[in-house]
Amino acid sequence: MIIIGGSSTIQNANIDIISIVDFSNDGRPAHFMDAFIQLVPGWDNLVFGVQTGVFAALLGIFIVGMIARQLTIYILPHILARWTKGVDNINEFELSARSPFGASAAGLVWWKLVEFLAAEAAEPGSVISLPSTYEYWLTAIGETTFMVGAMLGLMYMVELIQLLVLWWDDDGVLDGTEKTLISAVESILRFVILMFGVLAIASAFNFNLTTIVAGLGVGGLAIAFAAKDTIGNLFGAVTLLLDRPFKMGDWIKVGNLEGEVIEVGIRTTLIRTSADTVVTLPNASLVHKNIENFGKRRWRRYQPTLYLDLASDSKAVEAFCRGIEDLIRKNPKTQKEDDSYAHVSAISKDSIEIGINLYWNVSGGVEEKQEREKILLDIIGLTEGLDLTFFEPRIRRTGE
Repeated sequence: MIIIGGSSTIQNANIDIISIVDFSNDGRPAHFMDAFIQLVPGWDNLVFGVQTGVFAALLGIFIVGMIARQLTIYILPHILARWTKGVDNINEFELSARSPFGASAAGLVWWKLVEFLAAEAAEPGSVISLPSTYEYWLTAIGETTFMVGAMLGLMYMVELIQLLVLWWDDDGVLDGTEKTLISAVESILRFVILMFGVLAIASAFNFNLTTIVAGLGVGGLAIAFAAKDTIGNLFGAVTLLLDRPFKMGDWIKVGNLEGEVIEVGIRTTLIRTSADTVVTLPNASLVHKNIENFGKRRWRRYQPTLYLDLASDSKAVEAFCRGIEDLIRKNPKTQKEDDSYAHVSAISKDSIEIGINLYWNVSGGVEEKQEREKILLDIIGLTEGLDLTFFEPRIRRTGE
């Protein structure tokens, strides 16, 4: 054992430093970090309250962490490319996820290497001096960076669920039920990730989790009362998923509100109205309201009324009605042909009214509008072929 004496000046005060270096039998320092730090010129001088050698080691740890970040950003897309080969839109996910995971890798390196440095400093005979304040904050910052990066990265990985389900789906198109379930699962996973992340960060700053949990137990009643709406919305979401009164893409009516369901989350359901506004409804309120779901209709009834000129030929009008019925029967998007018809429903002083009744078998409003257009254009073609004209009040008044 060799005792080396030295001195250093801090804020004009002379402090004698006695450094004890433990040498092995071959004359080299017994600790790896001791040997590394003593390679730094003036290693025992103080910079920002720590030895110059330790400061250099911390700087090296930071650089290694940044290298780990860049390597993760570079390697992650290649790993994902092998696991998710053939999945569409995966590139966008990779660009979003690699930065958080890169930060997480850097934080992990900082966290563990600072812990290693602190452990070396605690070894008997070590020349390293790492103040406890530095150890606490650097370790906490590294661990927090790791946790936050991992949380954000996992949040992006949650979005990967929809891409994978879409890839595995037979027709490559998600129906409303699948979208609803995916949305709910994503919301639950994000909540779980957030809760575990918060607890992990609290642990990084040495908060006593046992005390926190015990405090939650003591104040559980107050918390439950304060969070009763949130809990109610959570159970409301579970009820909606089990009962499935609607799914994403359905057009529903709740009270005076009517619109398309665009998202079902843990706490709320989002509805886009016909005015293109988005209304947020708490799930708990939906459980206790009457929901009219237009998306679950087995058919869509269509009852237009046409007005022919009063001077129209009766045989042509009859042929016109039979022609419309024939169009209804031949249309692949209609059903309930026995209940469908086209008849003269009334004769007024100016026109002949043709009442039409048919039932669409379509998947949504857009398709219904397209089919309406087709059959109405075919009806116009019938009038032209039978030399019929629609009643137009302005033309009749002009003739008079």
